[in-house]
Amino acid sequence: MPDLIESLLATDERTVGAGWERLERQLERRFGKKGDIESALFLIGIQARGRGFEPKMTKEDKQDLIMEGTYHAFETLGLYERVVTFQNGRTLWQKSASLPAGLVLEDQEKIVRIAILTYFEQVWPEIAGT
Repeated sequence: MPDLIESLLATDERTVGAGWERLERQLERRFGKKGDIESALFLIGIQARGRGFEPKMTKEDKQDLIMEGTYHAFETLGLYERVVTFQNGRTLWQKSASLPAGLVLEDQEKIVRIAILTYFEQVWPEIAGT
């Protein structure tokens, strides 16, 4: 799996940046707000859960959705895999690969952005497109 991490980190910054800007524009058009990493992961969590947005969510529920979104995004890169999905929509995940120790914040963020972009390209292509 180190080759996967190396190839992700070798992805051209301009390509990631352009994809991210395109996604931000689409999210702003769709939801009226500019998106960031956390909001994108939140949307992925909501999408994965399949029940839609619930206005009276607790802070804990929102944090759980962000984590669920992270797992789903990382699944598209092969970094996590589902073990089981429960009836309430929650999923038990298993790490398939670890990020190298000492990975700088910018590289961690780049991998998360690539995972988010990959998720939207696969699951919600109309929002990832131009």
